Amino acid sequence: MCTIRGKLVVGLVLVLFSLTALAQTSMEPTWVKEGVDWSQYDKFLVKPLDIDDVRMVPPPWAENPETWELNIENLNAVQAIYRDVVKAELGYPVVYAPAPGVLELDVEILSVTPWLRPGSGGTKDGMQVTTMGTGELSASVEIRDAQTRELLLMMASDKSVGEEYKEFTRANNAANIEKMFKGFANRLRAAMDRVHGK
Repeated sequence: MCTIRGKLVVGLVLVLFSLTALAQTSMEPTWVKEGVDWSQYDKFLVKPLDIDDVRMVPPPWAENPETWELNIENLNAVQAIYRDVVKAELGYPVVYAPAPGVLELDVEILSVTPWLRPGSGGTKDGMQVTTMGTGELSASVEIRDAQTRELLLMMASDKSVGEEYKEFTRANNAANIEKMFKGFANRLRAAMDRVHGK
């Protein structure tokens, strides 16, 4: 009884990781399957970041918000950053096919709210703009048993991307996004380490 309870408590730690290390609050689960023995999982099948239906939400102060558009090239860059960072930082084997002991990780970006219009070059009225972070991001996460496809955990959250004041440049925005994904992978790894007693 104590072992099952312990595994359940440790398993619930998995749901408390955040999509960004830069945010101090944890991402609360929308739903968690009861009784999951998380210790049976030690590998990940990382699905490509789902960016197919990302919605652009201009900030309230935006001029001509109807002209704000997402650039597919920018989304593809985010996809590449996610793939590279999560695989490098996860700390557990990443596999490419379902098998016993594999968790399937599926992250979807639902909407983004950049602080400045994409393609503006970080300038407004000829002046370089400094912002706190890049903007906000809304995302959902699903974790499944990769072999059975059984849904084990779901969550959704809105998070700020970056918390330092910097010039609004492509390089700084990419760095903020990379830090966010590193935080996500590191928190997931830490939760799995606790499950496995590392």
